[in-house]
Amino acid sequence: MNRRLFLGGFLPAPLWSVSHIRLSRPDGLPEYVDVKQYRATVLLFLSTVCPISNAYQDRVHALLKHFDGQAARLLLINANDNETSAETQQYAADVNFPVPFFKDWRNTVADRFGATLTPEAIILDANGVSRYQGAIDDARNPARVKIEAVKLAVEALLAGRPVTVKPIRAFGCAIKKVT
Repeated sequence: MNRRLFLGGFLPAPLWSVSHIRLSRPDGLPEYVDVKQYRATVLLFLSTVCPISNAYQDRVHALLKHFDGQAARLLLINANDNETSAETQQYAADVNFPVPFFKDWRNTVADRFGATLTPEAIILDANGVSRYQGAIDDARNPARVKIEAVKLAVEALLAGRPVTVKPIRAFGCAIKKVT
């Protein structure tokens, strides 16, 4: 049994944190993200082929624009083993993401943080402690969104407040893991 998961059910605060995250840039070179440089780091797991993930393109663009120039970093990550780096790069160019769309080879980042779906968000504070994990918002249809969970959680961290938004269960396509 995973000790962190077992003990995490009994303790009020997270047991672990992370300071660096290693991802692959679109050119294939590694990039190390130091979460201590930001008040909030958002790991946003996306897919090039999942229709639910693709339906969030406009909302991802809105988040990137909303937090541009602030002490938050949004990392767009593709962890699907069945989607190539070239497909990921082409998709990012087609939807015109203004930030890199990283590749998570062998699902190391997804596994490290327990991400299983696309789209799914994990928000870390400046100490690398996970403060939110779940859906970007509470509705597939943008017209029905009542709770913009990622936006609220990041805004709380930027303001130095605790994250009080309750996790919303992520919905979408399963991350295709390395077998």
